Amino acid sequence: MRFERLVERRILGAMEEGAFKGLAGEGRPLPPRDAGRLAGDLRLAHHVLANANALPEWLELARDIERDAARLDDIEREHAALVRRAAGDGGWRALAPRIAERRRAFAEAARALRARQDRYNLEAPGILAERPGVWVEERLRRLDARVRAAASPRGQSVVP
Repeated sequence: MRFERLVERRILGAMEEGAFKGLAGEGRPLPPRDAGRLAGDLRLAHHVLANANALPEWLELARDIERDAARLDDIEREHAALVRRAAGDGGWRALAPRIAERRRAFAEAARALRARQDRYNLEAPGILAERPGVWVEERLRRLDARVRAAASPRGQSVVP
């Protein structure tokens, strides 16, 4: 007996026994897979990665970049909130160390993000997949400008 017939008989037998009843997606076609558009070794590689529930390294790196960019935005929001608080109640002296710490954390996170973005751009499969890098020094300049602008109306002396 040919292998295909054996498989077909077992599938039909399982269907008659109800083994496939109640499965997610029952009665609907299978979703299309991008691997069908790939040829040769790429198709096989994509199939192996998909079955292992894994992504190519450059796509894993893209996921890390998204996470790091969100964390950078969180740090910037925390910095802005501290500056607003210090400007609102005049608590610059008490909050200055925390504001400076958020700036240091931002600088460290921004440089790590930029390094990942640069690595991603080297590993991405084509120029269209590349991502613009975060401009670290410009973003730090904006943080410093926020502090200076918030402190200047009160005549405060704040060194970021």
